[in-house]
Amino acid sequence: MENLNFYNLKEDTVLEDKEIIENLESSSQKKINSKHLYDEIGSKLFEKITNLDDYYPTRSELEILEKKNVFKKNLPESASVIEFGSGSYKKVKKLLEALNNPKEYIPIDISYEFLKTNAKAFAKKFPKINVKAVCADFNQIQSLKKIVQHKSKNLGFFPGSTIGNFVPDEAQKLLKKFAKILGKDNYLVIGVDIRKDKKLMEKAYNDSQGVTAEFNKNILKGINKKTGAKFKTEYFEHFAYFNDDEKRIEMHLISKKNQIVNISNKKIRFDKGETIHTENSYKYSIEEFKKLSISSGYKVIDFVTDKNKYFGVFFLKVIQT
Repeated sequence: MENLNFYNLKEDTVLEDKEIIENLESSSQKKINSKHLYDEIGSKLFEKITNLDDYYPTRSELEILEKKNVFKKNLPESASVIEFGSGSYKKVKKLLEALNNPKEYIPIDISYEFLKTNAKAFAKKFPKINVKAVCADFNQIQSLKKIVQHKSKNLGFFPGSTIGNFVPDEAQKLLKKFAKILGKDNYLVIGVDIRKDKKLMEKAYNDSQGVTAEFNKNILKGINKKTGAKFKTEYFEHFAYFNDDEKRIEMHLISKKNQIVNISNKKIRFDKGETIHTENSYKYSIEEFKKLSISSGYKVIDFVTDKNKYFGVFFLKVIQT
């Protein structure tokens, strides 16, 4: 397709393996970086999660994205749209429909196969928009800056409350990196899951169909492929709860038995009941997220919630890089 180009910027897998092993050898809390949830299979499972009745964030955000006048009012014409963690294109499609003459679409995702499939479908659907599909980690700032041009206004798009996967200090660092990539006087539209009833939040991460459990366990299959580890998913159980002190949902995998897992010539011991911490999802109040945005170098232009006030979309402008 003439309107589609691919860029594979994925980092050295040796460094990635080292990080995985170090996190699993921790004596305090074993963990796996949540980015490893989103391989090709994990990305497809997450898309399935977003369509579940128990999972309110996606339908709440899509409701907000229907408010096209708010987007037209707050965002520039002829912008290049950079989506951080692109997934499927159902959300960005609504954003582009609300914009005036979008010039370019740059989806960035960690899963190459998932990105390739969705970028091809997008380019076919929107033949007049130039598509630069980038396989990369968000942190590869120098490489990304070379691809994101400043010939027109840049509009970053970070939906799905993915910002909640980062502890607040790391979220601030990430927002600052986005500001550097986008450039001063450019824009970021970001989705945030608003803190609400605990039972409602926990239900979203413990769905009745067990898809989230399958998604969480799939991280072990991904680690097996990446490192040659010998994790057996049947020996682990999905667990997710809201941590009141930290104001976040935590996802864990609980070891069902005493076991030793071989990974890259290392033996990792798990006691029965010991957990691997696989993901956080911080839940902010509106004021908390405004403060985080301002401290990260942005001006808050506007914010919109769905009718239930479950979810917020914030319109930010970069004022400091």
